[in-house]
Amino acid sequence: MANGEYGTITKQLLKCKSGEFDLESIQSLNLNKLGIKDLGCIGECSVLESLDLSQNNATRLYALSSLTNLVYLNLSGNSISSLEGLQALDNLVKLNLAGNLINGVDTLRSISCLENLTNLRLQDKIQDLTNPLCNGTSYKADVTEMLPNLIVLDGERLSGKGSDLFKIYQDMDKHIDKSKSYSSGSTLEPSGNVDWVPSDYWKLDTKEFTQSSLADAEQQLESGSNCSLLYICMYI
Repeated sequence: MANGEYGTITKQLLKCKSGEFDLESIQSLNLNKLGIKDLGCIGECSVLESLDLSQNNATRLYALSSLTNLVYLNLSGNSISSLEGLQALDNLVKLNLAGNLINGVDTLRSISCLENLTNLRLQDKIQDLTNPLCNGTSYKADVTEMLPNLIVLDGERLSGKGSDLFKIYQDMDKHIDKSKSYSSGSTLEPSGNVDWVPSDYWKLDTKEFTQSSLADAEQQLESGSNCSLLYICMYI
């Protein structure tokens, strides 16, 4: 069948897409872009660990509640406004909800009990997928407060060493953008009041350079001494 001809998930569809005869043997399943609205008998895939239901017409998720072995779930590009049914997915680690109808942070309360959920996507700028929730000015702060175990939100690390590295890359990108004019022949100027080295870095430290040492060096130069410059430097 061509894309968009399925409205309901059936056993025949599951067997066809997975290549498995027994639904209980299916561990990974890709059902994207099939026009699915009713999740049907998907709950019979009891050992399913990875499920892609992206780019369909799903609105209700109750049928997923028995898929407690799910680790990865892609629900992007559907018409989902409620997450009821996902609270039972204790092993879920990565969830993609970009491109749905999630209006507020309270909708995420259904998945706030999922301690293993560390990677969540609510918007995908590359695919131009988002949710009404993402339009709020405090969007990320609200989401991380509701889901404190998150490590990655919308592909960006929120905590750990990776977050520091990500910020460094962001700063580097900003400086690279500002230095584009350098390639056209203009002078590159550091932006802002950034000290690349300490202000006294190029100052000569003369604390140990005594007047007697300076006088000795000058005397050797005036007398035509054959001592090498290296020797003078070492002597000083």
